[in-house]
Amino acid sequence: MVPIGALGLLLCVWLCGGEHQGAGELRLVGGGGRCAGRVEVKHDGEWGSVCVYDFHSETGWAAVVCRQLGCGRVARASVYAPFGEATGRIWLQPHICWGNEEKLQDCPHFGWGQHFCGHNRDVGVTCADAVELRLAAGGGPCAGRVEVKLQGRWGSVGDRDWDMEDAEVVCQQLGCGSAAGAYTAISRFGNGDGPVSLAVVDCRGDEVTLWDCEIRGWGPYASIHDFDTAVACQGFARLVGGDGACAGRLELRRGRAWVGVCEDAVDMEAARVVCRELGCGQALAVLGTGRFEAGTGPFWEGGFSCTGTESLLATCARRPARGQGCAGHASIICSSYTGFRLAGDSSGCAGRVEVEAGGTWGSLCATGWDLPDAHVLCRHLGCGPSAAIVPPGGSFGGGDGPLRPDAFGCGGSERHPGECPTAVLGEPACPPGHAAAVNCSGMAEPLRLAEGESRCDGRLEVATSPGAWARVPAGLWDARRSTVVCQQLGCGVPEKVHAVPGSGSAALPGLRCNGSEENPACPSGRPIPVPSVPTGSRRVRLAGGPGRCAGRVEVYVEGTWATVCQENWDLPHATVVCRQLGCGTALAAPGSARFGPGTGPLWPEAVGCAGTEASLWDCPALARGGCRRGGGAGAECSEHRSLRLAGGSGRCSGHLEVRYNGTWGRVCAKGTSPATATAVCWQLGCGAGGRLVAAPAQAPAPAWLAWVGCEEGTRSLWRCPSAPWRLQACSPGGDAHVTW
Repeated sequence: MVPIGALGLLLCVWLCGGEHQGAGELRLVGGGGRCAGRVEVKHDGEWGSVCVYDFHSETGWAAVVCRQLGCGRVARASVYAPFGEATGRIWLQPHICWGNEEKLQDCPHFGWGQHFCGHNRDVGVTCADAVELRLAAGGGPCAGRVEVKLQGRWGSVGDRDWDMEDAEVVCQQLGCGSAAGAYTAISRFGNGDGPVSLAVVDCRGDEVTLWDCEIRGWGPYASIHDFDTAVACQGFARLVGGDGACAGRLELRRGRAWVGVCEDAVDMEAARVVCRELGCGQALAVLGTGRFEAGTGPFWEGGFSCTGTESLLATCARRPARGQGCAGHASIICSSYTGFRLAGDSSGCAGRVEVEAGGTWGSLCATGWDLPDAHVLCRHLGCGPSAAIVPPGGSFGGGDGPLRPDAFGCGGSERHPGECPTAVLGEPACPPGHAAAVNCSGMAEPLRLAEGESRCDGRLEVATSPGAWARVPAGLWDARRSTVVCQQLGCGVPEKVHAVPGSGSAALPGLRCNGSEENPACPSGRPIPVPSVPTGSRRVRLAGGPGRCAGRVEVYVEGTWATVCQENWDLPHATVVCRQLGCGTALAAPGSARFGPGTGPLWPEAVGCAGTEASLWDCPALARGGCRRGGGAGAECSEHRSLRLAGGSGRCSGHLEVRYNGTWGRVCAKGTSPATATAVCWQLGCGAGGRLVAAPAQAPAPAWLAWVGCEEGTRSLWRCPSAPWRLQACSPGGDAHVTW
């Protein structure tokens, strides 16, 4: 209670405002930094503390302190000497602070040095800028043991009743989307070994920060760690519709749902952040809807302005949308490969193929290496197309150490080898010295097609000097010149040619070609002035399915994706599609009931494939009979691989099963790494909370794989090495079972 004799002084101060105010400096002491500690002010050259009586425990004074110091909002405030009692003067006893005062001494007080409370009421405050939050020991920023930094030290959060509402606040605060799981730390990531920063936390689930929740204990405490908490978040960003977690249509977490992103909302800087956040290496391209199937549903509002160095997309600055409406979904291609080179030859355009992944260079096995792969690599290195595949080992050596078994499946039109589908899971071990090698032509191409969906479509540009490219002005043009360009680039025949607006044109003389030249240097020896864009290398994809080797057949013609009519569609047609995509042989040729009819234009070019052709366009055309049954012709190929957890309480727990060659099979627990469970959970969109246990099957079931060796941070099972594919029975150790 305030002494009765002080009431007159209190009334005077209340009525007279700041009559007794001074111009003291302010600091926080004993909190490990400038934004946390005991509140002290300086008056007449001397520092002293600030006390407040119990009856005025509201934190208006704390809001003033944090704002005056530029330390953000109040995280926690106490009038019970939370940072220890001072030993010198008590300078101020403020009262009735509203929280909007510019300085602490602007709050009404009894006067400098006038107080009716002791040092046991020295106030202390922790501002938001002094408190940090992280997830530790989870292999990434969005899963792990919950830790809070107080007084300059990281400590765990202890709570025996930790639940999904608490975890939701942590995940949202960190920019990691919604919570996927709330755990005790020891069950997933191990207990902490430092102090306990916070104890007994109760959140509603909609708080902005963890310290906005009700917290019974603010440490740091030297305490047991039996109740350390942990979370797994779903992540803020994901890539869907591709063959794995590192390429596809970009979707972001908004509340409890995933929404699409407009293609003008992200650029390469944002893509770099997304690829880093997903553990997918470097960003190769930002594309529109053309590469992957378009999504449905609402879009994220606005865009992102990233520097490219952020660890999470959620931490990038936001910007308004650049235009009205949304032209299409943004898609991103990431690659775990950060470098390619040819070793063993000084030219740089011939040698043993080496790739860099995870900061380590290694030679590539020749088992899955072929000419389309070599063409893409040679062009990526600026060495023109491949001249020949060199026998493994050869004059370039067999490589040092184990060879990487990664099998590339390039089609030949990719701009970068990292865009090619690759397989690691189930690939056999490479024989020693069996390294892939290539001999490129060494002739840099004077043309390129820029800003298209692949190397074979886009705006035509010509090389004006090494490393310098210019657009070609519009003018006279004919089909023969387009044919020469496509032939020179190894892209077949032109599908569509049209002019595009642009700047930076190269003023080149008009030349005529007869269409039979093998390069764009027509009789005068000068490059052709191509004013237009061949848009649409003939491509095929399988859309609407669970992966790139199963789905609705769509062809890219005249700059758009069209669905194929069902008339005359059968297994030989599907066989050609599977071969064209490098997906093995056809297992089925379903109709629209399997993967849907599609939404694009119809491709009525009914063809009579025998099943031996290299592409659909090599099949003889039959008489058109219309498209009475509509689109939706499909294919399921032998190389289609799918993944599921079966027999559990939901889609995120159960026996690990993979589909290969048209058959589902288990994965044996023997030799399978604990990180495999995390990779599976990421791939299935279940966050990072999985644990691997051996569980004997109730009934005998065949298995496809054993010794699956995913490493920490892997986001896709297909990127993990294993023993070769073969149907087998698991040992008594049992099947791999993932629990959530």
